[in-house]
Amino acid sequence: MSDALWQRRLDRERQARKTAERLLTDKSRELYQTTVDLQQALAASENQRRLQLALWGSGELIWEWHAEDDLMRLHHFSSEPGVALEEALLWSDWIARLHPDDRGNALQAWEEHRCGRCEYYDLEFRMRREPEQGWLWFRTQGRAVERDADGLARRITGTCKDISRQHEAEEHLRLLAAAFANNRDANVVLASDRHALQANAAFLELVGIGAGELPDLELERLLLDADEQCPWDHLFATDHWQGELICQRRDGQRIPVELSSTLVRARDRQARHLVLSLRDISERRRAADHLRHLARLDVLTQLPNRLQFQERLQRALQHQHDDRCLALLFVDLDDFKQVNDAFGHDVGDALLQQVATRLVRSLRQRDLVARWGGDEFVVLLELHCHDEVVLVADKLIKALNEPMELAGHVLTATPSIGIALAPEHGNEAGELLRHADAAMYVAKREGRNQYALYRPELSEQLLHRVKLANLLRSALEQHELSLALQPKIGMDGRQIVGAEALLRWDTAAFGRVPPDVFIPIAEELGLIVPIGHWLVREAATLLDDWHARGWPLTLAINLSARQLHDEALLPVLCESMQRSGASPAALELEVTESILLADADFARARLQALRDAGFRIALDDFGTGYSSLGYLKDLPLDRVKIDRSFISDLEQSPRGRALLSSIAGLCRALSLQTTAEGVETAAQLTLVEAEGIDEVQGYFYYPPLTVEAFNQLLESKLGAQDAPGANG
Repeated sequence: MSDALWQRRLDRERQARKTAERLLTDKSRELYQTTVDLQQALAASENQRRLQLALWGSGELIWEWHAEDDLMRLHHFSSEPGVALEEALLWSDWIARLHPDDRGNALQAWEEHRCGRCEYYDLEFRMRREPEQGWLWFRTQGRAVERDADGLARRITGTCKDISRQHEAEEHLRLLAAAFANNRDANVVLASDRHALQANAAFLELVGIGAGELPDLELERLLLDADEQCPWDHLFATDHWQGELICQRRDGQRIPVELSSTLVRARDRQARHLVLSLRDISERRRAADHLRHLARLDVLTQLPNRLQFQERLQRALQHQHDDRCLALLFVDLDDFKQVNDAFGHDVGDALLQQVATRLVRSLRQRDLVARWGGDEFVVLLELHCHDEVVLVADKLIKALNEPMELAGHVLTATPSIGIALAPEHGNEAGELLRHADAAMYVAKREGRNQYALYRPELSEQLLHRVKLANLLRSALEQHELSLALQPKIGMDGRQIVGAEALLRWDTAAFGRVPPDVFIPIAEELGLIVPIGHWLVREAATLLDDWHARGWPLTLAINLSARQLHDEALLPVLCESMQRSGASPAALELEVTESILLADADFARARLQALRDAGFRIALDDFGTGYSSLGYLKDLPLDRVKIDRSFISDLEQSPRGRALLSSIAGLCRALSLQTTAEGVETAAQLTLVEAEGIDEVQGYFYYPPLTVEAFNQLLESKLGAQDAPGANG
């Protein structure tokens, strides 16, 4: 083969080898690129998977908005590979799901971002995912990824997450923070190293520091116990503690506080924080001290009260010297109630204050004067001999007899004083007090404005009173109570027009007990109410009997203060009258001025209720008080009974006759009927009749009679055919 031919062959083989190598290189590159592309695709798929898991785990969803269709596309992810839920709804429908209060802000923020005035879209709002669901809080974040030539967003994408629980937690924390900051109690949080971390305004004010001084607060002397010890070791070792301590302010002032501490521990049970709540109890302590003071002091007179007097009397008896004696004086003011009734309780209180002052000034500094209650005072003296107590009693009477000018009135407070001596009359406080009280009643019974020494026989009198009280409890059951009737005579025809019912009590042990003895006992024991109910029923029976005989008489019964306050009074009255068939107008209810003056508003309302039920109301013992005239026009009255004290001196007293004439004229002007009590002479009757008094009662005509004697009197004088006319 020629060289030329060989060379051509060699060139062709070289060219074929180069072509093969180039082809192999291209295929290798292609394979490499395929491998790279495959690896990148695998990596992208894994990243997408990781992103999906992250979004699922965070509870976020991805949303997209496209301007061309105005749709919101929501992508919900799950933990399954390649599983995703998509939801598409119009932008207007999306906005419609928002809470009405949040739509305005949402629309404004969206428009700001869409137009490019805000780089990001970031908003919290309330929304319903489903119509039947409640409102949930969401946070959405997004950003425009495509904009047109004018800068308007064409495509916006972002994430959305349910933050309802987070929102609730934040709101809870906010409320707790507000409660901590605004609590009226002083609150402070301490770290385990005992430095203050946080405190509210109340704490800063209590301690007397500013907010910037809190880190430098010296706690060692902040709280002290009763022994002036710092209790921090105890507080940091006790989960919960409550008690009273002393808080020492920055300026040195010491304030009593009520402390509540709570130790907050970590999971390892190590103490982390101590939360303290302090409350200033200065006012509470002052109030407690004041109450303790008041418990031993009479507020009105500033004298020791009953409690303090008994304590000091007991101590004096325990430490009594053999060469000295103790004297107990029980002082009761005479007719004090009339002062209250006449001039009001303000004047009465002023009188008691004056009495207290005079008693103190009349005694030595070491003597004890106390207010026992009401218008009663007690005095404790330590004397060398018994004769001294008489001199002291005379001195007290003289001091109290001096006139007192109060609110434009000149008044005198006369005392009745009972005296008991120790050890002669007792060595115990209760015994001495009882004996002095018994002696005081003797002084009052023997004329008042004097003193009386205890005598052993006085105990018998007290025992007698106790026995009467026990017997009175069963008087109704034993049928020992009865009625006496004093006839009332009408002046238009001088006929019997009615009667006043008077209580009588006849006992097997003591015979007849006077009303002025047993009525006060019944009042004290509360027995006057059941006795009053019995009296009402008896009165209704009498009226029924009289009217059946053709005697249209009226019957008057007395009401006490306790009866007027008895809620069952009106029902018992109405039931009794209805059962008997008698008219309520036939029953006249007599009340005294003292009842009215005790509580005028209550009395007026209660009397009006009785009068509205048909019963007639009479004011008894008119003229014995001081303010009667002022009540005549205001109270629901039908009759005024002029007290016997006005009638007894009519013959000798021109002023008495003038006063009677004025009363009679006033009653006529007010359309009130009148009754004169205690008419005992023909001259009195003539004078009463001349003033136009409607009816009289008294011994000039008849004394109180038994029911049988009263009925016999009517039968003998009038008979069933000649019945008296009702007057009143």
